[in-house]
Amino acid sequence: MKSYEHIFQPIKIGPFTARNRIEVSPAEPFLCTRDGLVTDEFVTFTAQFAKGGAGIVTVGDSTVNQEYANENHFVVNLADPYVVHGMVKVVDAIHRYGALASIELNLRNHQLPADMTVEEIKQIIADFTLSAERCAKAGFDIIMLHGGHGHTVAQFYSPQLNKRTDEYGCGTFENRCRFAMELIDSVRAVIGPNKAIDYRISGDDLTPGGVGVEDSLAFAKAIQDKIDIIHVSAGNLYYLPSMAYTIQSTYLPLATNVRFAKRFKEELHIPVTTVGSFNMDLAEDAIAEGKADVVAMIRQFIADPDCVNKAKFGKGDEIRPCLRCNMCTGSDPHGCPKPLRCSVNPVQGRQPIFDNIPPVKEGTKVVIIGGGCAGLEAARQLDARGAKVVLFEQDDHLGGSLIPAGANALKGDVKRYAEWSVRTAQRLKNVEIRLNTKATPELVTLEKPDTVIVAVGSKPFIPEIPGIHGENVVLASDVDMGLAQTGDKVVCIGAGLTGTETAVALAKEGKDVTLIDKLSTEEIDANGLGSRSVAAGLRGIGAAAGVKVITGLAAKQFFDNLLVAENEKGERVELPFDTAVLSMGVRGLADEARKFDRLAPNVVYVGDCMVKAGNIMSAVLDGFYAAVNI
Repeated sequence: MKSYEHIFQPIKIGPFTARNRIEVSPAEPFLCTRDGLVTDEFVTFTAQFAKGGAGIVTVGDSTVNQEYANENHFVVNLADPYVVHGMVKVVDAIHRYGALASIELNLRNHQLPADMTVEEIKQIIADFTLSAERCAKAGFDIIMLHGGHGHTVAQFYSPQLNKRTDEYGCGTFENRCRFAMELIDSVRAVIGPNKAIDYRISGDDLTPGGVGVEDSLAFAKAIQDKIDIIHVSAGNLYYLPSMAYTIQSTYLPLATNVRFAKRFKEELHIPVTTVGSFNMDLAEDAIAEGKADVVAMIRQFIADPDCVNKAKFGKGDEIRPCLRCNMCTGSDPHGCPKPLRCSVNPVQGRQPIFDNIPPVKEGTKVVIIGGGCAGLEAARQLDARGAKVVLFEQDDHLGGSLIPAGANALKGDVKRYAEWSVRTAQRLKNVEIRLNTKATPELVTLEKPDTVIVAVGSKPFIPEIPGIHGENVVLASDVDMGLAQTGDKVVCIGAGLTGTETAVALAKEGKDVTLIDKLSTEEIDANGLGSRSVAAGLRGIGAAAGVKVITGLAAKQFFDNLLVAENEKGERVELPFDTAVLSMGVRGLADEARKFDRLAPNVVYVGDCMVKAGNIMSAVLDGFYAAVNI
């Protein structure tokens, strides 16, 4: 286990000293009021990160004018002077636990720079300045100016987006920098030398014709004497392929953007922050290897707000991993914002309702049937509440469907979560785990439980299609687990996330892969349980790997090396294959689950044993609710 000695070195940022090198990066939990005023939920959400040990806690994407606030609800509205009242509470909560309080100021404007008058440009600077002044009055230590991700401030430096021909255009390097220079100077004038300025930038737009790393470095060198620290992200949120690098999904490498921060650190004399898919181990590596001075992360904190303290006190293997499923970012955050939710941490976004879960009544006994995702979450929560738990698992190992779910080479995050889930459950003092023991009504009755939690899970759905049980027709989960091998020509049936993941992994191995589904991708996404942006990113990876996708095609019959399918017009389509791979969903083990009905005063069914198939988020939430409701 790492010693984490480098991330726990203090660092000076302007007039302040952060206690360590870990920052909570800006995010939008959508927990303020509709009009952008602070709520108790927002204060509690933010405070947990400082309490958990972060050196800097940054409040995210706060609107600097009312026009932007009118479109971006439930986040901090700095255009409202009365916002200061609530922000004082946020700062107090951060300072209480010894962290520096930072806030990100941003503007997303429908106008490009060329569409603005000089007076409108000056007004934007004034809006940022007034917002910064209000943040300073609220007590924030660091003002972060968002100059990246293709937003309004970033656009002025981009010849691709800024077609002005005057002093705010891109005709000269001085003119390209003018807007940012004036903005920084104006903010500094109102906040003074006793506050710090952080500037967020895309180290590379990763957009054709956009600002590349050399151009970004030149800009950073020009402004570095006016700011105290620079926050190096990547990508452009207005260009879909690039957006994947701004908010990385599980299908991209961890810490993929640190390469940009490394360049900035090599060439600047101010501290450099890196951000994007870090965990504590990778944060330690980045600091130790001199790639950055500070590591910012948010999704790891959402998954486990105590991650810094756990690392500090030798409990790094207890840190709950983030899945990078991007469920916390929302499916349509600005069109239809919802309060933040996390797949692996059901408390998040539900503060302060579950901040203080009381112990159970003394002597409470619970039987859990099934050691998969939902059962293990229930066991952890019940152990914390002091219940006596007996968990029956029919296999010789815990984890259930988490094991095959994390077996695909693309699913390292799920594998890490599965390992964490099993490891932490095995350490529970109040939980007796009985492996290789299939629960029966007789065994459960002998335990005399007060509550039975039934988490028997599901099995793959294999429809009755002629020939589907042939030797060269296999399950995607078996392929991922290495239990089944495929030939060179593969047809995958089922284009949801699981089927697409298997298809991509096979294509990356050099196989000729065709992926079919009777539904369109739009219908698949509408019925799916994952993030649409993640699904779109996965399909892009699949296309690059050579996966051929045919939708509107239903499998009708399997022959030895031929799949006969039918398209939407009812026409016959033949697809030759060496191996057919099935990923057609799962079905709950409802009949098995019903055997345990009425065996205790309280019987709860969790996971996907009784209802339609779920995912890790729904299974964790089910297990959590079952445990906290006792």
